[in-house]
Amino acid sequence: MVADPAYDIASTRIILSLVPIGLAGVPAGARALVRAVRPLLLARHLAAYRRRQPLDARALAYYEAASGMRQLLRVAEAHLSGNLTPLDTSEFGARVAARFAALTGVRVSSIP
Repeated sequence: MVADPAYDIASTRIILSLVPIGLAGVPAGARALVRAVRPLLLARHLAAYRRRQPLDARALAYYEAASGMRQLLRVAEAHLSGNLTPLDTSEFGARVAARFAALTGVRVSSIP
């Protein structure tokens, strides 16, 4: 997709923060550690980007909401079509809906 580079950062934040650890192929014994390190990984990723290029916090929030909406639509379409992946049947949709609500104040319902 051709977009503002901040959209890529926002999309990566959605993936790194909201995809269930178990779906990322992390062994069960290491999941607690990965959950604990996840915020640090997100912060380092953002800091590394900001060292190369300034990033407006409002733009990041806007693109994170847009990326979240894109993921919500993808999950909803998968449920409507019956073409489900493990991600679609996980708590990912609910997590994205909660993050979207936190960013925008708009609550999304009917996300499995």
